[in-house]
Amino acid sequence: MNLQENIRRVLKEEIINLKENPVKYYYYNYLNENPIEFEGLFLVPKWTGLPIKWKVENPNDYSYSQSVLTQVLYDEFKSFCDMTNTDFNKYKHFASWMKNIRNNCYVSKEDRERLNDNGKQIKHIDFSGVDYRYEFDFDYETTHVTTHDPEVEVYVYGNITNLIKTDLQDNLERTLEKVKPSYFISDMTESDYDEWKEELHTILLPMYNIFVNNPRVYNDEYDYFELGLQQTP
Repeated sequence: MNLQENIRRVLKEEIINLKENPVKYYYYNYLNENPIEFEGLFLVPKWTGLPIKWKVENPNDYSYSQSVLTQVLYDEFKSFCDMTNTDFNKYKHFASWMKNIRNNCYVSKEDRERLNDNGKQIKHIDFSGVDYRYEFDFDYETTHVTTHDPEVEVYVYGNITNLIKTDLQDNLERTLEKVKPSYFISDMTESDYDEWKEELHTILLPMYNIFVNNPRVYNDEYDYFELGLQQTP
């Protein structure tokens, strides 16, 4: 550290009072204006007065969840608060502000291609529950990924055709002419719906694995997954 840098550091320590402005002190004297590195992402702080504003630098184009990154910022600020006896809950939002992004997550180009490749392989569904069997053709269109702390939602959308429902008790087969494809899930009995959720995990396993194995999207300590396959609205 050269003389001028040392002078600036001393002046900051003298001017910024920890008790009066703990967030500013955190920025200049704890973070030292430096980014936080997390799994190849760089969380870059900027002081413009309260709050500290954070942006994400993503040189390797990874998918990430804003909820996970916010937790990283909370954890870092919590460490500072524990060291300085600062009220974490009072100041955490001022120390960890990030601009909202669409669906609270970012999906990389590579992961989007993997989602679409796997989705296009879903051509036909033949599912047997406890009470009924559902069979239909599926023409994939897109996958929506959303994160809402602590949930990661992966919903696959496409065009459902040739929907057939069979009563497993009397083996009566009938085409669901009066039930729109968009409502076939709500048509299920509670027992069949529970079985369907299990079946979805098998059908969408490749898509599930894209995100469950990415610590920037999924935190196995806090999060859980919601999978869905539906008719495009």
